[in-house]
Amino acid sequence: MTAHLPRFAIAAPAAVGDVVTLAGDEARHARVRRLAVGEAVALSDERGHSCIGEVQAVRRDQVAVRVTAVNPLDDGESALDLTLAIGLLKADKLDWVIEKATELGVTRIQPFASTHTLAQPSAARRTRWQQVARSAAKQCGRSRVPAVAAPCPLATVLTGDATRLLLAEHGATVALAAVEAAPPITLIVGAEGGFSEPELATARASGALLIGLGRRILRAETAAIAAVALCQARWGDL
Repeated sequence: MTAHLPRFAIAAPAAVGDVVTLAGDEARHARVRRLAVGEAVALSDERGHSCIGEVQAVRRDQVAVRVTAVNPLDDGESALDLTLAIGLLKADKLDWVIEKATELGVTRIQPFASTHTLAQPSAARRTRWQQVARSAAKQCGRSRVPAVAAPCPLATVLTGDATRLLLAEHGATVALAAVEAAPPITLIVGAEGGFSEPELATARASGALLIGLGRRILRAETAAIAAVALCQARWGDL
């Protein structure tokens, strides 16, 4: 199972027999893992192409790996095309949501600004989001790293052809567990203060379905991960 092998990123897809070189951060990761010649590793270009390799040589700043199998079936990817649109949260909370949503198999993550969002992420923070997603994808054995898009307005999230499911504390029409929906799905979760009444009205007018997660009021980060898990259980691979 590739999920149990040490996992490393490569720059491009590789064929059986190719020898690829791990350098930079990947070589440092290999040293931390104390890789030895002959050990099996999983390789991925982080865009859906994965393979298995055998360590051929370990040097101070490089590790050579020969590819032995391409595109193993257990690549860690869900068949569900699921976008998590999440209101901008405080830095550590959004990092946590990105990490856990990646582990649960989301396809992409779209932060957005709305009436009650307070965070104003810097360019460095936005770079960190993608690093968090990359580390989480490696840890859980995925062959694809979900893209974390630049923040956009809520109005942008409410457009497009995907089925849009918006978590609402009040005015929800149906429980998520009872929803009948067709992928692709965009799951929309607000920031700490939720959505304003005008925003909920705009969401309804756009065709979004307002859904709930039961009678308890959940923190934004809890709601996001619970809803992703429910979506994967209903339409994905959980």
